[in-house]
Amino acid sequence: MEMVLLGDNSFTLGFKLAGIKRIETCYSEDDYAYYLKELLGDPNVGIIVLPQEALDLIPLSLRSQAEKSINPIVFPIGDQRSVDIKNQIIKLIGVDLWK
Repeated sequence: MEMVLLGDNSFTLGFKLAGIKRIETCYSEDDYAYYLKELLGDPNVGIIVLPQEALDLIPLSLRSQAEKSINPIVFPIGDQRSVDIKNQIIKLIGVDLWK
């Protein structure tokens, strides 16, 4: 399974330095929607990371599909409402490690 990052050049730079190999550069709402739709159907993708602001711009039906997806898991990064890492980990592995 691979991790895929969606974002513009400024968002992806740090991830590139950290060694993330698969990065899809997006410049518009349409780019994000296109790549997210493609990646949600790719069995080789385990994690999709993108800016929360981008997820907010994607059409509601696709956003809903992304938010409910277990495999791959969609992990938005950005504002406070996307920082609930505990729930994301529980969703990913199916176990509450904090109990």
